[in-house]
Amino acid sequence: MKYPLSHNAGKGLSEYFYDILTFHVPPGPDVRILDPTCGKRYLWEKFMKRSLRTGKQLIEDYGEVVFSDIRELNQDVQADFRDLPEVFKARDIDPKFDGVVLDLPYLFGYKGSDDEREDDYGGYDQTFKELRDKMYFANHMFPSLLKPNGKLILKCSDQYQTEERAFYPLHHFWGEIFNLPLGNFRWIDFFIYIHHRMSPTAFQVKDRPCSVIMHTYFMVFEVN
Repeated sequence: MKYPLSHNAGKGLSEYFYDILTFHVPPGPDVRILDPTCGKRYLWEKFMKRSLRTGKQLIEDYGEVVFSDIRELNQDVQADFRDLPEVFKARDIDPKFDGVVLDLPYLFGYKGSDDEREDDYGGYDQTFKELRDKMYFANHMFPSLLKPNGKLILKCSDQYQTEERAFYPLHHFWGEIFNLPLGNFRWIDFFIYIHHRMSPTAFQVKDRPCSVIMHTYFMVFEVN
């Protein structure tokens, strides 16, 4: 068994994600994965490479991976993640998965960002309350899409909100909402991905009251 490290130790994002997913949801012919916020599937670049042993893409080691997003990006399903139970029912897609990978746009209170995800789920001009509402909805909905002891791997970052001059530890809020005894999951693992580059505007904030955020989290939950 190859155990992943708690931080990426120089590995790229997709390589680190590969280590995390294959450790917590080992591949197999009957194993099904759902990525309901897949975007352009940057996380999956490692999985799209071919095995030197078999010649097949590494993603084919899983029985099925269903990609969904609110935008049309040539994925399996186009839908808001909150509508997936009804969409799966209408399309006769098996609604039970061994693992879910969730990467919601996390910024709020911004307009005019050049990030391609700005228009997703209400855009970055969403309020903190609207983001929290999505967190609560995810806690309520995803257990119904997971098999017993299924895993949810959440990718998220914290935010320094420049207009408010306030630091929001979003990983804390996710954990508070998802984890027992209040949530519907048990928090079982925690990973830190250290960014290899930073925003050139990060240091332009005068009298910044907190550090420049240079990391992302992968939080692993098991359905209760």
